[in-house]
Amino acid sequence: MLEYALITVGIIALGDAAFVPAVYLALQGHLNLGIIILISFLVSNIMDIWWYFLGTKGLQRVFKSLPFIEKWEKKHPELMAMFTKHQLKIVFWSRFLHGSGVSIMVLSGIYKVPFKKYMLMNLLSSIIVIVSVPLVIFLAKQGADAVFYKIHIAEAIIALGVILIFAFSQFEIKEAVTRFLLGKGKEGDTEGDRNV
Repeated sequence: MLEYALITVGIIALGDAAFVPAVYLALQGHLNLGIIILISFLVSNIMDIWWYFLGTKGLQRVFKSLPFIEKWEKKHPELMAMFTKHQLKIVFWSRFLHGSGVSIMVLSGIYKVPFKKYMLMNLLSSIIVIVSVPLVIFLAKQGADAVFYKIHIAEAIIALGVILIFAFSQFEIKEAVTRFLLGKGKEGDTEGDRNV
């Protein structure tokens, strides 16, 4: 259970970046994939709620009271309008842009994105992550296994080739094979030449 606790802490601290190695370990058979997916889904959505309410309750007044924020909003009304118009798309896509998620979630709380729609976008994006990450890692692992299998075959062929070359050069097997295949005598003459 310690490993799952560490993964939970990792997902809280790093987000989906901690989910990828946990899934890899699960696909290797070291962890339970179902538990990893459940932990990631629950933790990421609980953290989404936490960041949203931190924005609405904790940081909204402080953020709005900063003089440079008010100036920035007045200087860039087109960006504020864009955020208001596309806020749900921004919330959705922020899940896939590592490093932008927390700031977008806090800003969603500060600028009062409707909570139900905000959570719907987060649920949809987290479902995509928990389905696609294991699938991508599984396919990558299968591809890597196939590549390594082919590399092992290539190594065996190269090793056999080196052994044959060494044997041909060291033990004069080449001449014996040539005599056997071409029917040449010891001196290099064919049977017909010797009979004439």
